[in-house]
Formats: sequence, structure tokens, C-alpha cells
Amino acid sequence: MNKAKSMAGLINRRVILVTVISALLASILSATYTLVEFNFSIKPEILKKANAISQVIHDDVELAITSGVPIDRIRGMDDYLSETLSKYPELTFIAVLSENDKLLYSAGDVADMSGAKDISENSSTVNYFGASLLDRLELIRKELFSFFPDLSSDTQNKDVYEMGINYQDNKAGGVFVGLNSNFIRSQLADMFFDIAIVLVAVLLVCFEVVMVVVMFYISGPLEESETILKRQIEGDFSVKESVSTKGSIGHFIVKLNEDSRDLQGKFTKTFSRVVGSNSEDAEPSEVKTRLQKIAEKFNLQTKLSMKNGDILDARIPLFVFSFAEELQKSFMPLFVAEYYEPNQWISRDVMLGLPISVFMLVIAISTPFSAKWVDKWGQKPLFLLGLIPAIAGYLGCAFAQDSMDIVISRGITAFGYALITISCQSYIAAVVSSENRAKGMAIFVGVLMTATMCGTALGAIIADRIGYQPVFLISAVLATFSGLLAWRMFSGSINSEPKKVAANGQSGLWLLAKNIKFVSIVLCCAIPAKIVLTGFLYFMVPLYLVSLEASQSEIGRIMMIYSLIIIPLSPIASGIADKTKKMKELVVLGTLLSGAILISLYGEASFYKVLLAVGLMGVAHSILKAPLIASALEAAESTPEVGRTTVLGILRTSERIGSVLGPVIVASLLAYYDFGETMMIVGVGIVLAGMMMLLFLRNAKDEMVEVSQ
Repeated sequence: MNKAKSMAGLINRRVILVTVISALLASILSATYTLVEFNFSIKPEILKKANAISQVIHDDVELAITSGVPIDRIRGMDDYLSETLSKYPELTFIAVLSENDKLLYSAGDVADMSGAKDISENSSTVNYFGASLLDRLELIRKELFSFFPDLSSDTQNKDVYEMGINYQDNKAGGVFVGLNSNFIRSQLADMFFDIAIVLVAVLLVCFEVVMVVVMFYISGPLEESETILKRQIEGDFSVKESVSTKGSIGHFIVKLNEDSRDLQGKFTKTFSRVVGSNSEDAEPSEVKTRLQKIAEKFNLQTKLSMKNGDILDARIPLFVFSFAEELQKSFMPLFVAEYYEPNQWISRDVMLGLPISVFMLVIAISTPFSAKWVDKWGQKPLFLLGLIPAIAGYLGCAFAQDSMDIVISRGITAFGYALITISCQSYIAAVVSSENRAKGMAIFVGVLMTATMCGTALGAIIADRIGYQPVFLISAVLATFSGLLAWRMFSGSINSEPKKVAANGQSGLWLLAKNIKFVSIVLCCAIPAKIVLTGFLYFMVPLYLVSLEASQSEIGRIMMIYSLIIIPLSPIASGIADKTKKMKELVVLGTLLSGAILISLYGEASFYKVLLAVGLMGVAHSILKAPLIASALEAAESTPEVGRTTVLGILRTSERIGSVLGPVIVASLLAYYDFGETMMIVGVGIVLAGMMMLLFLRNAKDEMVEVSQ
């Protein structure tokens, strides 16, 4: 069996490595092609735009001259040029000169305009792909050197262009425009970062998909075939009721299982003949007794149940659905702001956070019912049922007419989200053992974080390119696809825990309320963690960055860092938790770090301060996320009357209370304080909660020492 696992592991590593490297190389080639094409296309397009702007100014000045107004006496010309320049960041200045090259009117930073080029001649598109190979290489060299002027051996041309103004066939002056070379570079940099984000997202998605496909079609069937072969070598010819039929290995498994089935069939016929011939005997014949011993020795009458469930069954469906849900995270407050109309009931700040709060509130209310429905109907039916409200909510946002439509639609989606996530979490909790509970929950957290990172970043890029509402249509399509995957992959049986009857008819919530360990984890760590997540990351960060004039793509990139850090660090933290059994200590450490990070935002607003805070918050939540779930399940073991699914439902409900409070608290504080002061107040509260949990742990240890003595 160890050899089987090692062989399967070797195949997994090699196939995943080859596939990821192939995807990486293909993505790099695609990114390079896109950057080169964009680089060669942007400057001609900007020149065309500058030509159009110059033409408009030229026509206005020429009209004034033909109307009898001298070119040096046109009133309001400076204001007109300033207003025009403010609309176009790709230009550094606009100037109008006389026929003697005397500066008459200008806006912006007027530079030395000697050596200006005729803009009409330079506005044509560079024919890069129609050029020869040597010409293309030369164009690439010039374009690359244009970004590093100190390395270029060529004299740098000034990006100043002229359009002459004529009157009665004589030159009367000229319109000069200066192109902002930094603007071109910034656009190329934005394109580079967008492509880099897409590259990272593609690799993560590729890894998730390839890993599951390999496990599903290669290593899983391979391990099963090795198990059957080993069993048959040892003389065990049990027959499985259901076996894998995936791929060529699956067909091999079916053949092995059919061999055992045929052998059992022949034995059954032989045994039936013996029993039939001795049916009138009071005692079984010697032949019959020997046949029964043979059957017991070689398991010739044993039927095995279908395979047990696996974490991989839920991994891909959960990933695709979570990815669909996370597409809108980076722009939700900005999306609501577009539809907000002032009213006397709800202020603008509160309305911007209301969709997030309503989303979390509905999840908090729905989760206890979802936990009961999981026990009643099972994980797979509940997952499929949850897709109906989830997709309906996405469509509602896509066709929303006002901000309240968005709030209602998000509430509808939240109901479906609650059903789907609790079904997946219950499935994973059922298939993992208590020894690797933190590791199993880390997989659940890792899938959510991978989906969060990919969805948040790509959603921001898509919204920046095609708008907010089409993103929700994409979410609806992806959610539908996740349902197809769940219908196909939720095929294994799981070890359902026996239904537990609460003592004296008391509810699970009431029993857990008496469990001080569980209550302290929920109040001091679980709820504060969600307050930070929704209040800081989902609500404040987009608004904070918008106030610093960050673009939608930049907001998505920064929010992506949170998940990008959690993905590799969370399994490490969970592994440490499983080995050291210091789950509660890690949870407290993560809580204290979260509060300290928020306090550090106090002071002068800074783009890089927010960037650093988001990254450090990812580290803090990496430490506490998986151990938090594991420690809550561990604490609930002292209340054996409450089942595992009920515990998870109550924990998720409590977390959603924090998710609801986060945007409300931050929005309320922002009405009186600035961003830094608001985060400092919230951070102090989080630190106090962590210290309370730390005090509880110390008191619990002291009590254990006293009892042992």
C-alpha cells in the first residue's frame, strides 16, 4: 500500500508539475505577445487623439482669425486650453504660438518646443506585424530603449508636436501639444500588472483543476487498483458494490472487480448445489463445512460498500462557486455608489456598506437552518438547491435599477451561499479525522482563499474593462457550472454521524452557550476576525484607496494580496497546529496581530501603508483561520450532545454576526472620524478581545494544574 501511495504521489507530482510549467510558459508567451502588441499600439493611438485635440483647437483659433479677431487678442484662450488639458492626462501641455514663434496662450508645463514634429505625419499607426523580421527587431529595440533613456544610444526625440495655423495661405501661428511619456509608461505598467494578476490567477486555477483531475482520474483509480491487487494477492476476493470507471485505469479496476465477482458467482453455484443435495440432512455435510471455511478464508461471500467520500469531491465545485461569488468583492461599495440617491432614511456611508451587511446577516440567519437541512437531505441536494437563490441574486444585481435592488439581490444570493458553503464544510468535516482536523479545515480555507484571490483580482479587471453589471452575469454562469460539477463529483459516501438528542430537550445552541471554551472562542476570536475581514478589507479598503485616487484595477491587486498570502501560509499554520496542538494559542496570536495592524493605520493616509496592512492582515489571518475552526470543534467535544454539523452551523452563524457588524461599525465611525482614526478604534477593540481570550487560556491552564494536583 505504501508503494501504491508513493507511485500515486509520484504521478501526481509529475503530472501537476508538467501541467503547471506548461501553463506558465504558455501564459508568459501570451503575456509577452500582449505587451508587445499593446506597446506598439498605444503611442499611435495617443498620437491620433492628440491630432484630434490639436485639430479642434486649430479650427477654433482659425475661426476667430477669419472672423477678424487677431490671433494675439482672443479672450479666454488660456482658460479654454486649461479646461481642455484637464480632460486629457496623456498631454503635458497645450500652447498656441504666433507666426514668429512667440508664446501667446498656454496651459500646463510648457517645455522647449524647438524641434517639434508635424503631428499629422506622426499620427499614423506603426505597421509592426507587416514589417520584416529585422525591422520588427529594430522596432522592439527602440521601444525597449524608450523606457530606459540612459541605455539608448540614439538621440531622444522630444514628444512635442505642432499643427500649423494658416490665414490667407500664410502661416499665422501654430498649435503645440506635448505628449506625456510617463502616461504611456504608466499604461504599459498597468497592463503588465493586469497580465501578471491574470497569470497568477490562471496558474492557481490550473493547479486546482489539474490536481483534482489527476486525483480523480489517475492517482485515485491507481490507488484503488493497487488496493484490489494487494487484496487479491493476500487471498481476499471481496467484491465492491461500486468501483471507479474513470479512464483506462478505471476499466482495469472494473475488470479486477469482475474477476472477483465471477469467482464469487462460481462459488455460489457450487455452494448452492452442495446445500441442495444435503437439504434433507439434519447436520451439514463435511463438504459444506469445508466450503464455508474456504468462503471465510478467501472472503468469497463478502460485499464491500462503495468508496468513502473524499475532500476532493467538494473541492472543485466549492472553488468554482466561491470564485463566482468573489468577482464582485472589489467594487461592491463603488457599484452601490453609482445607484445611490440621497434620501432621509439611509445616509450614503451606511448605504455603501448595507449590501455587505445584509449579505452577512442573511447568511447568519440561514446557517442554523442550513445545518439542520444538511442532516436531513444531505450535502449534494443542499448544494444544488442553494444554486437557485444564488443565481437569482446575481441576475438581480445585473439588472438592478437602484441601490435597494442591489441590497435585496445580495440578500437573496446570501441565502444560496449559506446553503452551499455549509454543505461543503459539513462534507469536508465528515471525511477528515480528528487527528488531521486542522489540515482538513485548511483545505476548506485554502479553496476559499484561492477563489477569493482569483475572483477579487479578475473581477476588478473585468469591471474596469466592461463595467460592473456584466460581472454578475459571469458569476451566474460560473455558479451554474459549479452545480454541474457538484452533481457529478459529490458521489462518495461519507461517515454520517449519528443523530444526537440534546439532554432534557435543550437545543444545541443553548448547550453550547454553557460551554465556556466554545463561547470564548466565538466572542473573542471568531466574531472579531469577521469584523476585520468585512469592515476593513471588503468595505474600507476600496473606499480608502479611491480617496487616494487608486484605479479599480489597483484596488483589486491590493485586495488580492490578502488571499495570495493566506493560500501558502494557511497550510503551514494548520500543520503546526496539528503537530503542537496549540490551536487556541495560534488563534489568539492571529487576533492580536489583526488588531495591531489596524492600529498601525492611524496617521497620515498612504497608499503603501494600506498595501502593507493588507499583506500583514493576510499573515495574521493565515495563523488563525484553520485553527479557529479546528479549535471550535475541539472545544465543542466537551458538549457531546451537540453534533458536528450543528457546531459548524452555530460557528458560521456567529462569524456572520461579525461580518454584519464590520461594515456597520466602520461606516458609523467614518461619519465622525477619518480612515486612520476609524481603524485605530476598531483595532483597539480587536486587541482587547484577543487579550480577554489570552486571560481565559491562562485561567484554564491554572485550573487544570490545580485539578491535577
